[in-house]
Amino acid sequence: MKLAPLFAFPFLHEAYVKQYRVSAGAHVATSQIEIRFRIEAQTIAAFEAILLPAVHPKPSRKDELWKSTCFECFLPGKNVPTYLEFNASPSGDWNWYSFQDYRSGMKPVPLTSRLEPKAVSMSKSEKDLEVTWVLPMSGVVQGFASHGESVQAFDPFGLSVVLQTKEVTTYWALAHDGIKPDFHTRTSFRYDPFRN
Repeated sequence: MKLAPLFAFPFLHEAYVKQYRVSAGAHVATSQIEIRFRIEAQTIAAFEAILLPAVHPKPSRKDELWKSTCFECFLPGKNVPTYLEFNASPSGDWNWYSFQDYRSGMKPVPLTSRLEPKAVSMSKSEKDLEVTWVLPMSGVVQGFASHGESVQAFDPFGLSVVLQTKEVTTYWALAHDGIKPDFHTRTSFRYDPFRN
């Protein structure tokens, strides 16, 4: 899996943005989608400034994870407006939503415990953090089915990160095509998991 660089929303907290490199990638298999995120800081002090929620011994589904440091993956169905949004906290907590169209018709993806996403690895050093999540394909199918869609293929994914530090919050994505940070903008979904 090749990680692609994510870019901070331009002209917002540029002095802080220069202290970090953020990247993400994804791989689609028959039974699951694997997604990986990496945050690298230039210095130990810059890494220690990142607000990372404590790892939960029993992670669970939670709303509003994007209000702190959060990893996000958007899965758009091919030739349909429907897409899924997966949110993951460094704590291990997560949530998964389906949308009928751009920011409309949002509902939680209905899941049984065996279809829940799982953090399968997390490595952390003095200056970087890398996490890998697995999304069961059956859960993906169920998410699109909640809007009456039977999706057989995907358009390029959206990969993004909310990076909260003690000083500021910055917004990282493959591209920013709007006048404000908006991870739901479909033209910024540019990661092809079949070619990376």
